[in-house]
Amino acid sequence: MKDPRPAPDGWLLDTLRALRATLERVDVEEATCLAALHANHRDSARNLLQVMAFHRHAHPDLPKALRLRGLCPLTDGDTHLLSSLEAVITALEALEGLGPMAATPAPLGDPDVLQRQGERLFGAVAAPGGAGLMVTLPAEAAERPALIADLLQAGMTIARIDCAHGDPEVWGRMVEGITQTRAAAGRPCAIAMDLAGPKLRTGQLAPQPAVIRARPPRDRMGRATQPVRILAVPPGATPAPQDPDVVLLPARLSKAKRLRPGDRLRGHDASGRRRTLTVLRRLPDGLLLRAGRTCRFVAGLVFRQRHGKARLLVGPLAPVSGERLLRPGDALRLTPEPDRGAGTLPCTLPEVFFDLRLGERVLFDAGRIGGVIRGVAPQEVVLEVTAARARGSRLGSDRGINLPDSDRRTPALSAKDIDDLAFVARHADLIGCSGVHRDSDLQTLRQCLEDRGRTDLALLLTINTRQAFLNLPRLLLAAMGHAAPVGVMIARGDLAIECGWEALAPIQEEILRICTAAHVPCLWSTETVLEGIVARSTGDPSKTKLTGLAFRSNGEADDPLP
Repeated sequence: MKDPRPAPDGWLLDTLRALRATLERVDVEEATCLAALHANHRDSARNLLQVMAFHRHAHPDLPKALRLRGLCPLTDGDTHLLSSLEAVITALEALEGLGPMAATPAPLGDPDVLQRQGERLFGAVAAPGGAGLMVTLPAEAAERPALIADLLQAGMTIARIDCAHGDPEVWGRMVEGITQTRAAAGRPCAIAMDLAGPKLRTGQLAPQPAVIRARPPRDRMGRATQPVRILAVPPGATPAPQDPDVVLLPARLSKAKRLRPGDRLRGHDASGRRRTLTVLRRLPDGLLLRAGRTCRFVAGLVFRQRHGKARLLVGPLAPVSGERLLRPGDALRLTPEPDRGAGTLPCTLPEVFFDLRLGERVLFDAGRIGGVIRGVAPQEVVLEVTAARARGSRLGSDRGINLPDSDRRTPALSAKDIDDLAFVARHADLIGCSGVHRDSDLQTLRQCLEDRGRTDLALLLTINTRQAFLNLPRLLLAAMGHAAPVGVMIARGDLAIECGWEALAPIQEEILRICTAAHVPCLWSTETVLEGIVARSTGDPSKTKLTGLAFRSNGEADDPLP
């Protein structure tokens, strides 16, 4: 409980002077750390270390006491903390009658340091004020240079290529399209390439029989508004495009010539319920039917004509990827082995098992399903499902797995990432790394770049896990060991999954405060779908989703998109 009594006379000034002495000792206490950094970043690192020391030692009542005296509370990530603190002390001494008020305040350092760092990081693409737009290129960009031209015209200043998708051949066509388009338009556009990093995902589940569901359209009360239409076609047939509300059903028909409009075919659907299919008319592509109730079809179902000999046999359906139905309280075993059936779940990256501990959380499929670790073995992790729908949530193959509580020691660079660096080092202006958790990851990345002659390649750290957020100051200091510019991208969606949506706002503010103190430009992911541009280039606005990223070199969020 805070003491309600006012601070004694002189407490505030003594506290500030003690903090000043603490900040001045940073050069001595952190001499080894500062000496290991490149001269380009040493002043920025010193300010970051001073900000960290200030917040470790500052009294919790200090901001309120400063505000009561009309002075700066010094609570934000100041770009020149020691100079700001000195100015506050000078002003307070004057208010206390212990010294003259300076007629001209002393300069607080370079006021444009963040702007200049933004220009170093983004180069000529940084617009006045540091605002710009990064767009993740879809696979279509490799085949449609017009899409890149439209994006450039709409304001794209950095084209991002995600190395988690595609291969060097596809990326090469994208790079060629960017190069030609920006030359023709006379507008700058940097190329950012993001390494995939190790991905912990669910493995391939055993295929299961396909189910075709024909469901009548319903109103908001759940009442069917009209029957569902079903087009029965021979297996393997490719009919002309149909009304999207018509369900396509591969089926073999016998004695179909005897069927007339109004005739009925009866049988049991996949759920075992009796269903009736009514003939509407014969079409060149097949037989058009209708059903008043939801029908689920699997291969081998038979529907026979009432009072006739015609028959409909549902044809073979291609198997679909398997899934697990998980309910709260279920036990689930994670294993690196192939799918072993119910109660187990194969996953990639079994080496992370060694980093897991009892009681830690495991999240699946963007946090839709959650569990708690109840047992750990070298080749198996036992979970209790704690978050899922009461009726069960379905989990399929290749779904993301998050470990928000675990101290992962898995290297940030996979063997694929190291192979991809050969292409990235030749073509990228910025390199993004989304799997970084500790400073050793950055040392490995920089060594790989040095081996390829790219010590100047700007580095963009993607903060997308709780572990990366907690280690952010150390990551920035590790990145400052080289001359190349450094930036941070705040992956808000991933952080929300790992840390919870309720914690996202303060986490964003803390990242911005740390980056401002380190003079590091920030980018905020906006997850914006640029439907208008895609519609003009592909004719289908739903076909491609592009992730927009707004950045400001002064660490403030910006949203230039409509």
